[in-house]
Amino acid sequence: MSVILLGIVLQACFAGAMMSGADWALRAHSLTAAALVVATIIASLVSLAALRRLPHGLKFGLGLLSLAVMMVAQAVLGVLSAKGANLLWIHVPLGAALLGMAAWAITDVRNFGRE
Repeated sequence: MSVILLGIVLQACFAGAMMSGADWALRAHSLTAAALVVATIIASLVSLAALRRLPHGLKFGLGLLSLAVMMVAQAVLGVLSAKGANLLWIHVPLGAALLGMAAWAITDVRNFGRE
């Protein structure tokens, strides 16, 4: 989960580099987005399968699944924005929300095993 959080922070750094005119940043932003989508989907499915019987495990898995759905939506918005759609006004704040959700997931791990 910490890797996903780090990836989201890197996405913001790459977006800033893109806005500063760095040619390499668009490719880095795109590749990191794809990796984040895949990693979050895998993490949510593994969590749902492995943690569903633990107290708070199902809640955590469903939270990760929600994060994965939001990641997919974010990636779609990013692709559409890159093709000229006026969607950055949604793409940027959703990125901030993703950071918050990933931070929530890390803190929620502390509830495992508690009734």
